[in-house]
Amino acid sequence: MQENKNCELLFEYLRSILYDSKIETLNIFELDEPYRKLGQGLQYLENAIVEMKSYAEALSRGNLSVDTPPRDNFLCENLKNIHANLNHLTWQAKQVAKGDYAQNVSYLGEFSEAFNTMTEQLHEREVSLRDEAMREKAHASMLESYNQLLMQLIDRSNEDILVTSMDDHEILYRHQRTSGDTLSNEIYALCLQHLAEKNAEPFHGQKAYEWIWETEDSFHRIYRITTGLMEWQGQKAYAHIIQDITEEKKRERKLTAEAYHDPLTGIGNRHFLIEQMVELLNAQR
Repeated sequence: MQENKNCELLFEYLRSILYDSKIETLNIFELDEPYRKLGQGLQYLENAIVEMKSYAEALSRGNLSVDTPPRDNFLCENLKNIHANLNHLTWQAKQVAKGDYAQNVSYLGEFSEAFNTMTEQLHEREVSLRDEAMREKAHASMLESYNQLLMQLIDRSNEDILVTSMDDHEILYRHQRTSGDTLSNEIYALCLQHLAEKNAEPFHGQKAYEWIWETEDSFHRIYRITTGLMEWQGQKAYAHIIQDITEEKKRERKLTAEAYHDPLTGIGNRHFLIEQMVELLNAQR
């Protein structure tokens, strides 16, 4: 009966060591003399397992600064290897974060492949972003130079220039040689009307990016306007270069009148007669 009592105490102690979160203590002196040596061995096992559990818990929470158990705790050997690998992996991850994409992991099985693939993808992404940033910088520099040149040309221009946004037709820029807003507002309205008619034309999407048209305002002044698509400070816009050709049209009409009419009587001359006859013959065909 006494032997069964010793075995039961030792078994319950071993079970508590392995399965209980709070281990029941063992009083060595409750055991008979032949069993006390075995009880002391189980107490040594208890200390080793408690150290292992505490160590494993710290690692599972990511605490890599935890102290390692002493060398004589053989139960923690594999955990120590994992601890060392995690420390080295942490250092490698920091190196990758600094831009050292030559880091390679070969000691963690399937995780190694995932880590190495991630590093390669980060490298490729950084190269792609760097190239894209350089292209954007070059593009921005080119646009800045282009806009500076454009503004210099505009300032030296003798024409009125109106820049309107493509979407909401807001006035983005106005360079006006003449004073007052009455003229520019009417021209602006004429430009909007022209764009509306232009966009309503069939197959307008196949039209050129620049075209020339003429219009007349309420003061019977005639304008030749060159309209073109452009990018203005990062957004699509229409640029309207406006030339007052009223005097030019008057001179054309005067030259035409002089070419086809007698200056003294105002009667049509030989050239006028020939042209009228050609038009009449063409109309009868």
